Amino acid sequence: MEADEFFARFTAGRVPGRYLFGINEFSRRIADAIEVDGFIDDYAQETLHAGKPVLRLAEVPKDAWVVSCVTNARPTTAMRRIQACGIENYLDYFAFAQASRGRIRSIPAIEDTVIDYREHAEKYSWVRRVLEDEESRRVFDDVMNFRLSGDLRAMARFDYAAERQYFEAFCELAHGEVFVDGGGYDGFTTLEFARRCPAYARIHFFEPVEAAMQTARAKLEGLGNVVYHSVGLFDAKAALPFDANAGSASRISEDGEGVIHVDRLDDVVPDRVSFVKLDLEGVEVQALRGMRRHIVEDAPKLAVAVYHHPSDLWRIPEFVLGLRSDYAVYLRHYTESWTESVAYFVPRSHSR
Repeated sequence: MEADEFFARFTAGRVPGRYLFGINEFSRRIADAIEVDGFIDDYAQETLHAGKPVLRLAEVPKDAWVVSCVTNARPTTAMRRIQACGIENYLDYFAFAQASRGRIRSIPAIEDTVIDYREHAEKYSWVRRVLEDEESRRVFDDVMNFRLSGDLRAMARFDYAAERQYFEAFCELAHGEVFVDGGGYDGFTTLEFARRCPAYARIHFFEPVEAAMQTARAKLEGLGNVVYHSVGLFDAKAALPFDANAGSASRISEDGEGVIHVDRLDDVVPDRVSFVKLDLEGVEVQALRGMRRHIVEDAPKLAVAVYHHPSDLWRIPEFVLGLRSDYAVYLRHYTESWTESVAYFVPRSHSR
């Protein structure tokens, strides 16, 4: 069934039952605009949400009409789960929003990409040209197709691969690596790095949120030569407002009620570094500005998240290549949706 027909029948109520899969801001958007019969969430503790019943997926009538509101890491997996339960009429949130013609807002990543692409199409064309291999260009095309159209089918070949993120064969790890984990959160990436590169020399772990730092210290206590920095990476030494309520997606925000301390990598770590990972919820460009000296003098391998702002996809390569033109640039993607696109910058003397 086409999305337009699904939307028309769903909104008109000419269906046996209308349910929203997932309790989040996107299902609430739909429920605020359209009368629904309930929510589906296998993990919710509540049995009522917004005055409507909360069902487990197995409890939903097979003739129900379902909109999956899972938009982040595993939207394709969510759709498969719905289908596996024998439900025949279902649609993803992206297609539902597109079919609404503005009645239901799409996700910000799609809305903002459309605007930025309209203003900077030549920058996107440029970054596609500088990508090093065919797989990078294919990733670029699929991600951009999805972020411009909202068509989840563009992401069909991707899966959720957090364990592989930041570690690819072309970004070869060597004996004696000095690793910077920028945005270390709970230590998962550092632990994966140490597993893959046991002969490392040192790890610099940056995490400005104290609760996350304590979790990471406990997780990493068996590792040697780890230097813990209770600051975030930025382009200046400062104290900034911080929203700490989103777990691993916590970020610097004018609306934040907390405060974090940030500093420049160039000032905090004077010695040479060889591999830098950055996932800083939107301030990657600022952090790169704060490590100009290390990039220019050390030419470290860089693995940088480029999905928080649409323009990151071209601004980050533009900045790094403006400092050193001898990097090979790769692009990979690690979820079924818009999150976790990573650009790799590998010195050409190291690339394969």
